[in-house]
Amino acid sequence: MKRVRSRTITRVGAASLAALVLLATAAAGANAHKGGVYHGSLSGTQSKISIDVHVSPAGTGVVAITLSALPIYCPGNGPPGTPSIVFAKAKISAAGKFSTTGKDMIGSGPLKGSVAATLAVNGTFTATGMLHGTLSTSYGGGAKRCGGRSSYNARV
Repeated sequence: MKRVRSRTITRVGAASLAALVLLATAAAGANAHKGGVYHGSLSGTQSKISIDVHVSPAGTGVVAITLSALPIYCPGNGPPGTPSIVFAKAKISAAGKFSTTGKDMIGSGPLKGSVAATLAVNGTFTATGMLHGTLSTSYGGGAKRCGGRSSYNARV
């Protein structure tokens, strides 16, 4: 009887220790610097476009993302005016990941208030103070071919 009880206690202890290690690993994955701003740029043909990702003071969410320009993956010019891209706030998971969407609204002219582009951003924060992710841009109508996807790297 004592032998069975001893094995049970050992198993419960081992299972508890494993659960604690998993929780600590997941918590350690969320390495977003509290209140930090990650600065970086897109890759490839869009490398001139900068991206800034703002982390909440508690380090639990992404509160703002700013792009220096709207990514366009075809020849020609983008919509008129300065991009007005607004991204939704995003929660940072225990693994240090987030994803969110945004829209670029046309600010002037006959198409004022129309959506020029829809964007999706995801990312993963690392223990070394880096943020890696992708940004996808979609256009409607005749500009559908101008959509695309770029990876990015940013550092706090």
